[in-house]
Amino acid sequence: MSGADPLLFSAFAEHWLLTAFIAFARLGSATLLLPGFGEQAIPPRVKIAFGLVLTLALMPILPIPEPPAALPLFVLLIGLEVMIGIFIGLGARLLLAALHILGAQIGFAAGLSNAFMPNQSNAESGSAIAALLMAGAVALLFATNLHHVILSGLLRSYVILPPGRIIPGDMADQVARLGAGAFYIAATMAAPFFLLSLLVNLGLGVANRVMPAMQVFFVAAPGLIVLGLGVLALTIPALLDLQIEAIADWYRTFVR
Repeated sequence: MSGADPLLFSAFAEHWLLTAFIAFARLGSATLLLPGFGEQAIPPRVKIAFGLVLTLALMPILPIPEPPAALPLFVLLIGLEVMIGIFIGLGARLLLAALHILGAQIGFAAGLSNAFMPNQSNAESGSAIAALLMAGAVALLFATNLHHVILSGLLRSYVILPPGRIIPGDMADQVARLGAGAFYIAATMAAPFFLLSLLVNLGLGVANRVMPAMQVFFVAAPGLIVLGLGVLALTIPALLDLQIEAIADWYRTFVR
């Protein structure tokens, strides 16, 4: 009896580790992309550590299947879980990209674009306005407790997408819809700035025709920046509210 105890403990530990690895495959991969948790400024070690803590906290209530005995089946299950986790995190990341597009449009309209401005949520550079909008969206995400909805959606994803089962056609369709939705949201929110840019540039064109000797660009640039910032100050609450609501709707689809 005493000789069987170490073997029993070893088998239990092995089963628990394999089950935890299956759970971490989805939760950990999603954590790398989740808004607020997977930002570019957060070190990778912190993201992985949060994924491990989240996995350990949710494991008792997760419907994790028995780990396959065959190694190829186990590797296939891990790969499918990673794909599902990336899909869940990528959905919100695509919607959040609308602010990156919007910031670039506002920067061009207000003359505030800078190719050397780092972006807080993406590896590529962006405008100062995009960085401001991204930081505001992440702050609002936690201020409105939207991260609770995100974690609930991640937990409920096991009901809609059981472990080891994916629907490639529907997942690809959802990614395409989210990408199109991001451009639609960006175009909708940037409409006032498009109108501002059109009117200002038309006015500059008329002024240049009337007074060809005047340096219209240098005279109008400060006014254009002030107008752009003024419109941004008036619209930024609505912009962030619309963006946060779009992300919340994406994760509510898993909760419903």
